[in-house]
Amino acid sequence: MPAQDSLENRWIQRTTRLAAFIPGAGQIANRKYWKAPIVWGGLAWCISSIDFNLMQLEAARAHLIELEESDPAAVPNYYSTLQTARTEEAFYRRNRDLSWFALVGVHALSILDAHVDANLLSFDVSENLALHLRPIPAPHTAALLAPGLMIRWHRPGRKFTNFERSKRPHRAF
Repeated sequence: MPAQDSLENRWIQRTTRLAAFIPGAGQIANRKYWKAPIVWGGLAWCISSIDFNLMQLEAARAHLIELEESDPAAVPNYYSTLQTARTEEAFYRRNRDLSWFALVGVHALSILDAHVDANLLSFDVSENLALHLRPIPAPHTAALLAPGLMIRWHRPGRKFTNFERSKRPHRAF
């Protein structure tokens, strides 16, 4: 039924938009309430990681600037200390950047999860599922019949099921 498909598509689009603009809202719209705190926790962890690495980066940069402006003769093992300070500054810069990527990744995964859940809400899980193993005509092979697997399902309100479509004659090229 076209009206039903349109309603399902609008629901999926609405849920995906909600998840994109408000983290965790897509999971709540899909009534998967237990997933929303996981999304919020992941985002909170990423934000706290960004904050921690940013504070450490600022401290490492201040120490590096202090070392570079100091007299090399006044600092014991100046060049190894300077190299260690540069390595520490690069380490916290890299971790800050990775934390930003993790934040974007957690949000993208929450949007994907909400979208997939919205799609699966309309999935038919009735008892009208069947699996048949039967020979299928193979038009492009030398053998007349080849082993095949046929899955049949029926969605209420549809004109044809996939099984009925597969029984219609196909043109072989």
